[in-house]
Amino acid sequence: MKKYDYIVIGSGPFALNLSTGLKHSNKKVLIVEGDKFGGICLNYGCEPKIFLEGAAKTVLMSRQLVGKGISQPATINWKDLMKRKNQIFEPFPDNVAKGVELENSDTLKGMASFVDSHTIKVDNEEIYGEKIIIATGQKPNKLPIEGSELTFSSNDVLSLDTLPERIVFIGGGFVSLELAVILNAAGAQVEIVEFADRPLTAFYSEHVKDVVQEMEDQGIKFHFNHAISKVDKNGEKYTVTSKHGLTIETDYVVDASGRVPNIDNLDLDKIGVEYNRGGILVNDYLETNVKGVYAAGDVVSKNPSIAPKLTPTSIFEAEYLSNYFLGETNRPIKYPVIANAAFTFPQVAQAGMDISKALENEDYEVVNFDLTTDFSYTGTNDYNAKLSLVFDKNQKLVGASEVSQTAADDINNFVDIIGLGLDKKDWREKFLPIFPALSFKTRDFI
Repeated sequence: MKKYDYIVIGSGPFALNLSTGLKHSNKKVLIVEGDKFGGICLNYGCEPKIFLEGAAKTVLMSRQLVGKGISQPATINWKDLMKRKNQIFEPFPDNVAKGVELENSDTLKGMASFVDSHTIKVDNEEIYGEKIIIATGQKPNKLPIEGSELTFSSNDVLSLDTLPERIVFIGGGFVSLELAVILNAAGAQVEIVEFADRPLTAFYSEHVKDVVQEMEDQGIKFHFNHAISKVDKNGEKYTVTSKHGLTIETDYVVDASGRVPNIDNLDLDKIGVEYNRGGILVNDYLETNVKGVYAAGDVVSKNPSIAPKLTPTSIFEAEYLSNYFLGETNRPIKYPVIANAAFTFPQVAQAGMDISKALENEDYEVVNFDLTTDFSYTGTNDYNAKLSLVFDKNQKLVGASEVSQTAADDINNFVDIIGLGLDKKDWREKFLPIFPALSFKTRDFI
């Protein structure tokens, strides 16, 4: 039986960064992957999505400026865009596997399952690991409705060679709204059906309202307070029906109702690892209730206000665990300020304290700013650009939220200020950013 010091099940951002952290440790590391090396983010998630968003954002910004300096908006050729996307991304899984091996880690392709707390089985081969880390991430959810098998996932959308004329998304989360913007910009008629009364519940509601407004201005239709009951297919057409009588005929149906922990094939019950709907349960050292078995990344059940399920969170956990395994720290994990964004159009982003909670607490001051008069935003006709900042009683910045075409980059200006605990005096005296970017003009806000 082959033996390793560390076995990582899953090859996403966590595995890649743990491998880097252990590179010079003389420890034997094995990374096992049941699908494509690089995991969801690289193959089916944030990386290909942000690539496509580049073209979509260009098109939508050009539309905003028709009659304001641009005479003809840009358009997307979907086949050309997907051809280029495939050319860029197809080599990545092999390159990732080769890169991991250069970090002195072994790789193995196949589905892993537990035999006992120190042994996994991959294609009938048993392999021993002194420590085993589960980092299998999440997978698209399938709603328990009639016709569920007729729906497609976000993975399928990111591989569409031909753009459907009409598309329905079930769900109003990140995946749904981000892909809806891209497909609509490419020319599809998009409708979103959401069970709740609003989408993007992780973000400040007032800023999300502006996102919805602009997406509707782009031609995307929203249907709130509708629970889907069934999906039918007649020939090449689909019919989506809600419990409240909504009926939509379409060419393509995407189940974007969320993501669930990817643990079905691991045989966790065999060794007694505890988990819930949110994922695997771990302690403050990312260890499960079974000694020597750890879990990290999106497969872990987490408090989203402290550790949202994002690629940077997984990377941070990899850095922590590599230091912990090497004896460079014995402290429990403590998460930093983690910023978050939805790459819609406009974008919405936030970091630190939730704006809604701050408004309910007299210990905090929320200051709102209209950015639309600033030339950086006027120049792209960013007509809903707004920023909200939260200060505590010591005048320290503790939270920020923005809706704008550049919200993700803008909020990055505030993450370090929040994380370092700078007060307004420090903010004004210790650095001068580039003018006329937002990071300089924030001096005017204090």
